[in-house]
Formats: sequence, structure tokens, C-alpha cells
Amino acid sequence: MIEIKTLGRTSVAVNGVPLAGESAWPKSLALIVYMAREPGPDRREEILGVLWPDLDAKHARRALNQLIYTLRKASPELDLESVSDALDFGKEVWLDVEEFERRFEAGDLKGAVELYEGHFLEDLSVGEPEFDHWADRQRASLRRKFRRAALSLAGEAKTAGDASAAVAYCRRLVEADPLDDEAQHLLIECLYLHGNRLAALRQFENYRAVLAQELDVVPLEQTRQLVERIRSEQPLGEVASADSLEAEAVVKPEPGVAAEDEPARAGDTRRMPIVQLLGMRNLLGLAALVVVVALGVWFWPWSPAEGPAAASTETVAAGSIRIAVLPFTPHGLGSDDEGLSQGIEQLLSLNLDELSSIEAVDHRAVLRYMETGGFDSSSALDLGTLMLLAENVGASTVLLGDVHASGDQLRIVADLVDAGTGATLARADVRGSRDGLFALLDELALALASSLGLPADTSTAGH
Repeated sequence: MIEIKTLGRTSVAVNGVPLAGESAWPKSLALIVYMAREPGPDRREEILGVLWPDLDAKHARRALNQLIYTLRKASPELDLESVSDALDFGKEVWLDVEEFERRFEAGDLKGAVELYEGHFLEDLSVGEPEFDHWADRQRASLRRKFRRAALSLAGEAKTAGDASAAVAYCRRLVEADPLDDEAQHLLIECLYLHGNRLAALRQFENYRAVLAQELDVVPLEQTRQLVERIRSEQPLGEVASADSLEAEAVVKPEPGVAAEDEPARAGDTRRMPIVQLLGMRNLLGLAALVVVVALGVWFWPWSPAEGPAAASTETVAAGSIRIAVLPFTPHGLGSDDEGLSQGIEQLLSLNLDELSSIEAVDHRAVLRYMETGGFDSSSALDLGTLMLLAENVGASTVLLGDVHASGDQLRIVADLVDAGTGATLARADVRGSRDGLFALLDELALALASSLGLPADTSTAGH
């Protein structure tokens, strides 16, 4: 059995053993994939026109023969057959794209989406325009089918009240195409229905930044209206009763929509959003409301002469801000990058702590508390959870972020969020090479301080 995978990372295995060496060179893989994807024995002339279009017939045929010889010598288990002017495999071939299409056509959309680990041959380049055009056509057709399947599954999950599944399918869509307006809109809506208002607003900001950078346009009007409705949600501190708080949400979740990735255990309220707690128990809700107001007054920077009403989200008084850096979300990081995100968080926490106007909570203490408290760092945190976490580590603000990797380039986006109100106080977006990571994190820390209107000197006096 020859097993060929093309969705995501391209690989070929024979009887479970991956090809290596010369057999796994780009041109070798391109030949194998083309022969497997095109029905029936492949005529040599067709292959020559796709893989060696710029060579004359004599030299192109010699190049093909040399490649076939290399494959037979390096991997005889491929059992390449050559009959007259045609090529074929002597073994049964399993091709992931054919299995994907079979599941899709059979209505097994979930199975099709699970198999779609990435775009067709996205990591394979041979520098031949004809082959690239052929791959592009295949890729576009498969992407359309994947999008239809994932959108359908996300819509079904949303209707069924399974917001967690809806968010997962939407994230798959957005990862496949960050410029997909419909997918971005649905993801923002589902994050909100899932009880993650802060995550919904952060997703919109990320989407807006991508559109501005790639297309120099803004999100569609309907998406902007959705976000305005989410932003206009009445603050917890202004709610008079549990009943009014429960009925306040602008975008109302459908019956059965989950508020967290997993249901809270009986008697365990630390993972429930504040809204859910108030709706369930008036007494507990009132206590939670008091905590919200108390934390906002306690942690918000204000002088005794001014009082709480004079606090501003634009300028924070020096020496008054204490930050807890939470685990950053990785994007595009491979197995070789294991630990990179955590290293970035630790270094950034140290850099922030060196600024005279900021005190950073020990990052190890934050991780220990998240681990012992049962917090899931892989999912977005709602306002109630952020408040609880910040209170227990002694922070007034939390820093959330994303690490994007593309080759040797990194992009780090960070949001500083007030733990009492959920308001975004500052945002920083830096880019650079991996080799310049230390300088990149210095730039990020200074950008955050600058956004807050804080002095950016590195004196540690007062810490």
C-alpha cells in the first residue's frame, strides 16, 4: 500500500514506512502525487509538459528517466511500472484528497473536515509554472469543498446550541483563510455566544488588522454592527438585579448554548462566567457583583483627591499598574518551536518588570495558579475568569497575546486588558526575525508602556 498525504504536510509512505532521501525530494514527490491524482496510467508526454515544460523533448525525457531511475533505486518498494509511453504504480494507492472527496460527496462532512489538515501541496514547490497551475486548480477546488463543509458544520452546531463546536469549526475556517468575511463574522458571533465577549472583541481587532494590512479595507458593515452590539453590552457594575443582567445580552445565545468549553462541576463556580452565576443564584450573583465593583475600585489607578470617577483608560499613573502575562496563543509554530511561546511570555514579563512604572507578576506564579486552578490556557477566558485569575495573583491587568510564525519571521500581538472592566488599555504589534527576538520583546514592552502614556525608562526604583 502506497499512502500519499497532500493536505497540509506532503508525505509518501509505502507499507507504513515514509520515503526519505532522494525519494522525498520535491520533484520526486511532485511526480508521485501527479501520477496518483490523475486517473489511469500517466502518459509520459503529459508528465514532461507539467514537470519539465521548458526543456525540449529529448532533454525532458532524459530528466524523467533519470528521476524514475533514482526513485527505483532509492525506493524499490514504490514498484513503479513503465509500459510503453505510460507510467503507473504496481501497488494499491491511498490518496488523502480522494478520501476527502469521497467523504464530502457521501455527506460525511465531519470526517472530511477532520481529514483536511491544510491546503493541497501548500508546502511543496518545484518552481515549474505548469505544475504550480495544476496544483492551484486542485487546491482551489478542495478549499471550496472544505469551506462549504466547515461552514455547514459550524452553522449546525450554532443552531443546536453547541457553541464550543461552532467556535472550533469557525477557527478552522479562519486559519484556512483569514480574509474570509463570513467565517470571521460567524467566529466573532459564536465566541460571544460561548460566553467569551473579550475573545470576540479581540478576534475582531485581529481581523481588522489583517484586512488593513493585506487589502487596505475595513470589515463589512454587518460585522462592524455586530461588534458594536457586543461592545454596547451593559457593564456589570451598572446592572440593578440578577434578572436584568441575565436578560441584558445584545446577541442572545440560543437555547442550550454552552458558556464554557466544559460544564462546571457541581459546587465548582470558578470556571463559570459572572453572568451565568447571577442568573443561577441571586445571592451568589449579588456577591459576584460586589466583587466586580470592589475590584474595579481597588485596582483602578486614582488619587485620593480625584476619586474613582477620575480614572482614565488612556493614561495610567506611574507605579500603579501590575501586570500578569498570560500564556500566548501560538499560530504556525512547529514541533521544533515547542516552548517558544512560553519563553516569549517569560522574557516579556521580565522586560515589563524593568520599566519603572510597571510591576509584573512572576510568570511562574501565574502558570502555577492556572495549572492548580484548572484554567485552560488553550481557550479564551471570559471576564469573570480573568477577574478571578487576576485577583488570585495580585494583578490589576492581564496581558493576552498571539505569536505568529512564518519561516524565520515572527509577529507578536499583545493586548493589555483591565481585569475589572474587560476594557483594552493598550495594544502592541511587533514583527521581526527570530534572531532578533530579544530586541523584538524590548520593542513590545516599550510600545505597551507608550500606549499607556507611561514613562519608558528601565529604572527599577520602587519595585
